[in-house]
Amino acid sequence: MTINELIWKSEIEMQKKLQERITTWKPNQSRDGYIIKAEGKFIHRGIGYLIKILRYYTHTDKFKPIGDRISDCHVVVEYPDETKPIAELVRDFNSEFLYHDTLHSFNDNQTVGEQLQICHEWAKGDIDSLMGKDIIEEIDNRIKSLQEIKNKI
Repeated sequence: MTINELIWKSEIEMQKKLQERITTWKPNQSRDGYIIKAEGKFIHRGIGYLIKILRYYTHTDKFKPIGDRISDCHVVVEYPDETKPIAELVRDFNSEFLYHDTLHSFNDNQTVGEQLQICHEWAKGDIDSLMGKDIIEEIDNRIKSLQEIKNKI
């Protein structure tokens, strides 16, 4: 996977995936959803995060914005497998660490580019927060506590 770059799907690929979703639909399944339009892995301070641009669709209207949004896409931040141990460690401090989306009303009038920018800011802010004294102290305390448990075993 290329680092620090989004890989975009073509409109032909998007339409093919949409038709596949519609033709493989089964009763009791939703008639709407998202298809990945672009995705990439990014590194900040040596820690990886994922950005995905998702495009909304319905069986009836095909690709369309949700509600009053100006775009049929929204952007998400996730963590890759190699960052999972860090995410699990800081979950008590930040339950949304590297787990964000732009499906908020304040994102409704943002372009995909603006949504992408804010997601990078959120991800970098999450990673930068790891440098805070409180988190480092808590990690040290957890290590000490685990060492005490280990010594008792």
